[in-house]
Amino acid sequence: MSILITGSTGFVGRNLVELFSKNKYPILALSKKELDLTKSDDVGKYFENNHIEAIVHCATTLREPIAYPADTCENNLRMFFNIQKHMTPSMKMINLGSGSEYGRNYWRKKMPEEYFNKHIPQDSHSYSKYLISKYIQDINRENLICLRIFGIFGKYEDYRYKFISNAIVKNLLNMPIVINQNVIYDYLYITDFFKIVEYFINNKTKNRIFNVTPTKSIDLLTIANIINKLSDKKSEIQVLNQGIAVDYSGDNKRLLSEIKDFQFIEYEKAIAELFAYYKETKDTLDVDAIKQDIYLDYAKELRKKYFI
Repeated sequence: MSILITGSTGFVGRNLVELFSKNKYPILALSKKELDLTKSDDVGKYFENNHIEAIVHCATTLREPIAYPADTCENNLRMFFNIQKHMTPSMKMINLGSGSEYGRNYWRKKMPEEYFNKHIPQDSHSYSKYLISKYIQDINRENLICLRIFGIFGKYEDYRYKFISNAIVKNLLNMPIVINQNVIYDYLYITDFFKIVEYFINNKTKNRIFNVTPTKSIDLLTIANIINKLSDKKSEIQVLNQGIAVDYSGDNKRLLSEIKDFQFIEYEKAIAELFAYYKETKDTLDVDAIKQDIYLDYAKELRKKYFI
C-alpha cells in the first residue's frame, strides 16, 4: 500500500511518515517547495508520475505565529479539492478534520458527529475544515474519509504553542506552568492516531466522518500535576482565572463501533513518553521563545474572543 502523506514536515505528518515507514509502508512525502498543493496542474502531474494508493491529507495553513493568514480558507480548500480532482477511483483519501468545525462559540461536552452543521464556524481555518467535511458528508463516497481531531499531542509538535509540550518544557527549564483558565480537552496521543489512520487506510467503513478522540477527557491542571509527578523538579502551577472553561471534547462511539476493542494509551504513559523525549532534546530548545510565552497570550485572546 503506497501512501502519499501531505504536510509531511508538520507535526502530524512528520510522525505519520516516521511510523508508517517503520511499519514497512512505501511512503511518498513531499515538502511544499517540492509540490505546491494549491496549484492544480502541478498536483495532476505528480499524480500521473507516481503510484499512489492512499493519501493522508495533513497539509493545512499554519498560524503566523498565533493568527491565521487572510488566505487560509482559500488555500485549505484549494489543497483539498486539487487532490480530490486528480484522485482515481482506486485511491482513498483520509482527510484530517477538526473539532473546531462544530464552532467554538457553540462547543459542548462530548459533541457527537450529528452535532455537525448545527452551527457554522467563524474563523477562516475552522470554516475551511467545515466546508471540506460538508463536502465529504454530502458526496458520501467510499474513498473519502474525514477523521475529526480535537486535541492531539506528541513529539515534533510546536512546544511554543501546544499546552502539553509547552508545560513539559517549562518544567525542564525550571519555569512556572501558567494556565490562563482550566479547560477540559480530548487529547489524543500521536501513536494512537497512527494506529487509527492505519486502520482506515486498510478497511472499508460504513460511515465517512468520525470524531477521533479518546474516551477519557483530561483537564489542563491535571496535565500539569502529572508533569510535576514525572519530574525531579516541581514547577509552580498558576491558574489565572477561576472555574473551568467550555469543554473541547467529542463523542467517540462511532469510532469505537468501527474499530472495536481499541485501547487508547493512558494519559500518564503518553505524557511520560513525551517528557522523556524533551528531556533528551533539552539542549535544542528555544529558551527565549518559551520565556516570551506566546502560548499564554494566545490562550488569553481566545478566552476573550469566544468565551467571555
